[in-house]
Amino acid sequence: MKARSWLWLLGLLAALGGCDKRPGLQIGNAMPAVTLMDFRGKSVALPDDFKGKVILVRFWSLDCGFCDKAMLQTLERFYRKYQDQGFVPIAINEGPIAAGDERIRQFEGLTYPMLTEDYGMAARQFGVIGLPVTFVFDEEGVLREKLTGEARIEEYEKLFTTVLYKGGFYDSAY
Repeated sequence: MKARSWLWLLGLLAALGGCDKRPGLQIGNAMPAVTLMDFRGKSVALPDDFKGKVILVRFWSLDCGFCDKAMLQTLERFYRKYQDQGFVPIAINEGPIAAGDERIRQFEGLTYPMLTEDYGMAARQFGVIGLPVTFVFDEEGVLREKLTGEARIEEYEKLFTTVLYKGGFYDSAY
């Protein structure tokens, strides 16, 4: 009977030891190095092209019914408001975009990097398992905040300004 109790205890400990294996990037992890193309065909290397910046990386898709496409316009407003303090948003579209896809025209005026990947390699490196998902990395490329799904505009602003201002929050005009 004692042997059976020990085996049960060892099995329980082994199972619990595996419980901490959470998918994806965790707070404190470094940003994976990936190179993607922007919507204009220019190569962009993360995080190398943005050293010293607070980077918000948003994974989304044109075909994602859960992804608020208007949030990409809001990120442009945030970019214009905070770029002088070292903030840059980056949107990564998951999945191919067909040549001449008219849906992409709504994003032509955006000035921050709009990247695309056809095969999900960057998403796998970031541990993305659903869309949308947003990561905020500090100036050193360390993950400080993560949001799965959508949120209110104020919550997005608080998400990255907390990192930008080292724990403080700038009271938004939105």
